[in-house]
Amino acid sequence: MRSLGSGRRSSGTAAHPKLPADVRWRRRVDEFLQAKRATGEAGEPWLIRMRWELGRFPRLISRVGPTASFRSPREVKADHILALRRGLPWLTPTFAIHFQALRQFLRWSENPIAADRSLWRLPSGAPVHRRWLTREQFVSLYRGAQGAERIIVALEGFAGLRRVEVLRLRVKDILLDERSIRILGKGRYGGKWRNIPLQGEVERLLRSWVRSKRPDEPVVPLSRSGADAALQRAVRRSGLRQAGVRVSHHDLRRTFGRLANASGMSLVSLQGVYGHASPALSAHYIGLDYDEMRSALARMGSYLGLERRA
Repeated sequence: MRSLGSGRRSSGTAAHPKLPADVRWRRRVDEFLQAKRATGEAGEPWLIRMRWELGRFPRLISRVGPTASFRSPREVKADHILALRRGLPWLTPTFAIHFQALRQFLRWSENPIAADRSLWRLPSGAPVHRRWLTREQFVSLYRGAQGAERIIVALEGFAGLRRVEVLRLRVKDILLDERSIRILGKGRYGGKWRNIPLQGEVERLLRSWVRSKRPDEPVVPLSRSGADAALQRAVRRSGLRQAGVRVSHHDLRRTFGRLANASGMSLVSLQGVYGHASPALSAHYIGLDYDEMRSALARMGSYLGLERRA
């Protein structure tokens, strides 16, 4: 490890203190990965994943802020890690991968917070948050969205697509004659394909949206960060942000399931639309298991005659 540290200090990054923060961060990530590759400590697939995880850390912090800014891995504070834990709706495996990459990077950078075991303790197996919008909030968001914002809200909120699935969609995947849509599921190098029917409002919207586009064009020609910014513009325009309502892409996907199930869609059908492995997973995803637990506990209190009367 000492040899890696000396290699790090001899790099040319310190000679350019006026570089933009994002450029300095990427350079430090590159130096770290070069050192890891040189020692043979990690295989190429893990190095690729580390580049992805470390590269998105500054963007994640900007999403969960406000926290103090940083320009290098040495300046990352415990508050940044705690903000991630509180603000991201991730499952434990996702936190595990991100924290493992980030902690190795900070340890290499001689940041002392890497040694604080309690700081890196993983959250419980349940999502940190399972949020969804009410029917009124979703309608307000949809009506407030414009252009590409509305396409994103429609595909995630009316059809349950993930952000990555929306961005992978090509015009040729919108099968208007069949009134269906072909979706390539999640997976860094591609997932499974599935077909789902087009919901009426989505069909109407897409018919107009793709009319002048070429078959190979993306339906929503945005990057991940561009899609995030588009959604947040819609959230502000709808008044939800001012009301203190936070909305992410996954919140919209969960909202779809809640509203679809409330309107009569079975869990088996919902599983097919979501592309989940089982109806039980879909039930957990949209919080029906939690609803049932709450309801059962309420019934228990009534059964024991312990309910307080008004």
